[in-house]
Amino acid sequence: MIVTILKIYGILIIISTILPIASCAGKVDGKTSIKTTSPIISEPLPEVKNALQNQARSTPVKVVILIDKTVSADWSRIEGPKTQDVQSSLRLLKINGGELAVGNFCDDSNRPLERVRVEQQPLLEKVVFHHPVPPVEPKNKGNAFTYRKEKDQYKQELVKYKTLRQNDLQILADHNNSVQEWHSQSEEKINEFLTTQVQPILARPVNCGSSDIQGGINRAKLFLGESDLTWRQTPQKFAVFITDGLDNVGVQPVEFKSNAEVLLVNGAGGKGIFENIEHKAFESVPAAFRYLVTQVNKGEN
Repeated sequence: MIVTILKIYGILIIISTILPIASCAGKVDGKTSIKTTSPIISEPLPEVKNALQNQARSTPVKVVILIDKTVSADWSRIEGPKTQDVQSSLRLLKINGGELAVGNFCDDSNRPLERVRVEQQPLLEKVVFHHPVPPVEPKNKGNAFTYRKEKDQYKQELVKYKTLRQNDLQILADHNNSVQEWHSQSEEKINEFLTTQVQPILARPVNCGSSDIQGGINRAKLFLGESDLTWRQTPQKFAVFITDGLDNVGVQPVEFKSNAEVLLVNGAGGKGIFENIEHKAFESVPAAFRYLVTQVNKGEN
């Protein structure tokens, strides 16, 4: 019995000795500095960063061109556009992406427009990259065991970094290839459109017996009023009407409610039904297209 009591007493003494030590061990001296490591901010690789900063982010362009092929246009000495005039608009599509539609004013102008659409240049997104951070090689501070452990960890991180870096460079290379393919496809599509669809319209003789200007304007409104959701940005829009504006078919007052800028080429000076449509007037076709290109380029600055 006495032995048991002594054992219990001894255990209590040991416990009473350990508790203060544990309590002290749990305290942190207010004067003791705690080493902290600043977080490393992940940045794109220099090649990726340069590509992200310099890639094209141009606003797409939608242009509709309607050319008067009625006899009155010939009497009014309205200059018809040439291939190079339309090409100036098509060049915008090669840079900005967008859509061009071409048609004629004739007896019945409510006919499908000839159209070509060029998608916007593929966009390089920052989120697809890993942005790996190169590991810092450890220094030997005298503890061989710790140094060896840190060195092994560094080697593992270095392998991972090189793998992720190579992946990012491959993503960039794939994007560059897609841009080159976009350029080639756009060039081919535009050249085919110019040859097979635009040039026959330009070559059509000016011999329509009546002038359905209103029907052509309504068709242009439909084209320009189509949803913009298929573009990354809202397109800049232009309507180029090459006509004397003399309509002898339409029976309703013509309206052109659109956010497009209207350019009227009319050498005779008369405006016809365009008297009630806000527009900018031009004496020559090249002057109108120079203005259009300037406005698009101005919008990119």
